[in-house]
Amino acid sequence: MTNQSEMTNYLQTFVEGMISSGVEQAVISPGSRSTPLALLLHRQEKIETFIEVDERSAAFFALGLSKASSKPVALLCTSGTAAANYYPAICEASASHVPLIILTTDRPHELRQVGAPQAMDQFHLFQSHVKEFIEMAIPEGTNVMLDYAYWQGMRVTDTACQTPKGPIHLNFPLREPLLPDLNQSLSVERQTEIFAGQKQLSEEQLLKCVAAWQEKKGVLVVGGSHTLEEAEVFIELAETLNWPIISDPLANITSCSKDSSLIMSYADLFIQEVEMKLYPEVVVRFGMLPISKNTMLWLQSLNETTTIYFVDETGEWQDQLKQTQVAIQAEEQIFAEAITDKIKTKTSDSWRNQWVDWQETTEQQLAELSEMKTLNETTASILVHKKMAKNGQLFVSNSNAIRFLDRFTASENNHYHLFGNRGINGIDGIVSTALGMCAINPDRQNVLLIGDLAMYHDMNGLLLAKRYNLPLTIVLLNNNGGGIFSFLSQRQLRPDDFEPIFGTPIDLDFSLVAQLYGADYVKAESLEQLELVLEATQKQPKFQMIEVVGNRQENVLLYEKVISGLKEKLGKK
Repeated sequence: MTNQSEMTNYLQTFVEGMISSGVEQAVISPGSRSTPLALLLHRQEKIETFIEVDERSAAFFALGLSKASSKPVALLCTSGTAAANYYPAICEASASHVPLIILTTDRPHELRQVGAPQAMDQFHLFQSHVKEFIEMAIPEGTNVMLDYAYWQGMRVTDTACQTPKGPIHLNFPLREPLLPDLNQSLSVERQTEIFAGQKQLSEEQLLKCVAAWQEKKGVLVVGGSHTLEEAEVFIELAETLNWPIISDPLANITSCSKDSSLIMSYADLFIQEVEMKLYPEVVVRFGMLPISKNTMLWLQSLNETTTIYFVDETGEWQDQLKQTQVAIQAEEQIFAEAITDKIKTKTSDSWRNQWVDWQETTEQQLAELSEMKTLNETTASILVHKKMAKNGQLFVSNSNAIRFLDRFTASENNHYHLFGNRGINGIDGIVSTALGMCAINPDRQNVLLIGDLAMYHDMNGLLLAKRYNLPLTIVLLNNNGGGIFSFLSQRQLRPDDFEPIFGTPIDLDFSLVAQLYGADYVKAESLEQLELVLEATQKQPKFQMIEVVGNRQENVLLYEKVISGLKEKLGKK
């Protein structure tokens, strides 16, 4: 058997292992050393492949594919700095528990540390940001090594999908010649079934929780990303207990279309402005903290009379506040459903009513403001939320965009899925991740809500939309700079310090960006016009950019006006 034949069989067998554990898609960045794996993946009928020349964009695109499909995705590049460009997306995948299978190709051992071109140390390149690193053996054609290749492909993919999910890195040293034998079929076709269990509490542990929660004054706090089905389970638990529920936008509580007066969608606005007559006896947190800083500060202010439960299915102890008194390591949805079934008596309505009153008072305050009836970044974000189609997909960028949704949106009856990159909270790779989301369901309404700096940071990703005809609607909130800093302490700086370092105006004409990548372009001039364009995307998705020109100071003044009005209405001066 020739070296070419041995390499082909070895790598084909590895790919079969990945397929056995659920890999259906791969993102490939072209290069020389990765040639054999790239060709074999591209020719594999069971795997859909996408090609992206920019490795950073490719990695975020794979991240979006995996987020939207809830399946592992393979990611392949050549040797050298190509793999280093994966780093931001790998960090995000690790923090947000997304199963990526990172395949880097490398010089063989005899060409390392000797000055060979395009050679660098790729061992443990991503350090602790991957669940596991494997240096694959040089391809051989023996049955033992074919078993090894298949087993590794199957095992690492399954490991990436086990809770806590996350990326895994495999490094493939490959010798020349690099062209595989494309006419060669697998010597042995394999398939392995994998049955995995779920982490649950015992009956005794569940009953302890029921006894501690039932009829108590409590609050549910749901952070992190959740599916629509999980969101409905959390709301049902809140209704059963008669407890208010505070959540992160990505928890999909306000977008799952399940109506409940217990959903405190405006908690970020009111929770620091109210005089609480009754405090919670129990707080039950699911997952990471929500985005709201005001919610975090409120939780920090609770004293020892409140018992904090933390439901952490990852088992990673990600309790930023370190307040946990009872840690529950179980699958969140299964646990919530089990508790719901066992609760027999609700908490009194007096506890519920004060929260509902705060929510309704905030809603009234927002309705009274004239600024909420004209086009600005806040109202544009609210309108995007309201005009999402049933089963649509919205990707929201970090910084201001997600905060507008967190502070100002209420539950809508449109049942759409909201995604974001809140693991590391970076603004890099947002466009590419959203396009990965779009590629999973291109027939649905797909929208990206993003600021101008995040858009600029990942303009390369727009090539994916052009190449694969991905009908993403981009709603661009353009305040010509870093609008988030106008809300932070940096705004106290002198203009000549603030503007170049934090304001960072980029002065780009985004109509030319749209033209470059073949997107339709619309500059929204009014809420009515924006509404018509968004309604059209529900019926006919297409690749387009809708620019909303905003003002950084205007965003701050509106927020301060809301808070001032709430102080007056809620009686806290």
